[in-house]
Amino acid sequence: MMNFENTGGNSAQFGDLTGLRMMRKSPLLEEAWRYWTSLREGSDLPRRAALDPHAMRLILGHAMILDQVRHGTVRVRLGGHVMHDLMGMDVRGLPIRAFFDVADRTRVVDQIEQVFDTPASLELDLISDGKEGIVTGRMLVLPLLDAAGQPTKALTVMVTDRMVRDTPRRFSLTNATLVPLAGARNGAGPQRRLTDHHLPVEISALGLAEGQTPFQARPSSVPWLRVVK
Repeated sequence: MMNFENTGGNSAQFGDLTGLRMMRKSPLLEEAWRYWTSLREGSDLPRRAALDPHAMRLILGHAMILDQVRHGTVRVRLGGHVMHDLMGMDVRGLPIRAFFDVADRTRVVDQIEQVFDTPASLELDLISDGKEGIVTGRMLVLPLLDAAGQPTKALTVMVTDRMVRDTPRRFSLTNATLVPLAGARNGAGPQRRLTDHHLPVEISALGLAEGQTPFQARPSSVPWLRVVK
């Protein structure tokens, strides 16, 4: 049975790791959360232009930049080598729905749309079955502001328990945890509200800002946290 959780807005304060269940299993997702959080100015969301591939070196191969082209259409702008290996192709330009089984595509896109519209963080628990057996994975989606100050971009990091050669791999959704970001604002006007319809990449290719001070990861003092409503 799928378990979809919408947690309260107070469960993810700036600099707070409360509500991120994925940390109990994935240091890479914890690293992604810490880096993204370090780029926030007050309660504002980070800007896409602030991403530094050198600072992201630990998560770069697992990362994607998503682009909300229009409502209902989210495409991969850039993708790391893990994404390429899972799909067996260059993922740039692919709709994010291409990573998922047909039966789950609408549900997943609806969840990801809420990342932009609320804004919120999203954690997906995933599973894929193929010729080489079952692969489980986790995906973290974190909103970013575009050049106009609107949350139409997202930093996405995906980890799997193992890599396989029977590609492309499509994933089924087993759980989705959406955490509204308390106090988060888009940089150019009122926050967009949730509607009834929305309950190997080279560093040089990323086109990100360079010359920034690399983010230094800190070990978590509370590595196993769960969502509390």
